[in-house]
Amino acid sequence: MSDVQNQNWQKRQYDSFGPHFRIETANPELGVCGNVAYNLYGYADSGDTSNLGLMGNGQFNIFADQCITIDGGASVEGGGLCVNIIGSKGDVAITAMENGDVRISGRNIILDATENIEMTAGGKVEIDSAELLATNQNTTRIRATKTSVSGDNINIGGKTGITLVTPTGKIFVKNIIARDVSWAAACLQGTPAAASLGGYGGGVGNPTNRRGSGVI
Repeated sequence: MSDVQNQNWQKRQYDSFGPHFRIETANPELGVCGNVAYNLYGYADSGDTSNLGLMGNGQFNIFADQCITIDGGASVEGGGLCVNIIGSKGDVAITAMENGDVRISGRNIILDATENIEMTAGGKVEIDSAELLATNQNTTRIRATKTSVSGDNINIGGKTGITLVTPTGKIFVKNIIARDVSWAAACLQGTPAAASLGGYGGGVGNPTNRRGSGVI
């Protein structure tokens, strides 16, 4: 006997409240999520529709042709909890399709994970903030084909010193001192006058290298 013959249409109830709203319960027709336990269907003059209902497999669905807005906490004082989304025993997923963006805005945005936080981007990850802090790290790794660090003051320190790993070996760095390249030294590079400026690149001039050795 087929599934159609087993379907019980006597339990189905269909109530229409005009052309814009109807309620349907116990529709025995089977879909991907089973039959329809109940469904609230709305139709706007614009032709847009919305559906809210429970499926036979226990899945609750909310569908709308246009924007869905959830706004809570109009009477909450002092910035208390207004909207709470919980996945009791599973994941919570937010997906923007068809070239859409996911935007989170607020006074403070807090990501609190008991294990890991992972970010994967096909393009770039851009952070624009007044201060960037990384505290209580056991290990920090930066792996890239090209790494650039720039700033007016760069301080690097450690209890055991600093070691730069290069393709030809390791370089131990005791102190890092920024080179002060002046505008005049850059303009006079390679000329006898550059020697009077103390060597190009802040280096110390010497008889064999009038531009300066570049060594501090």
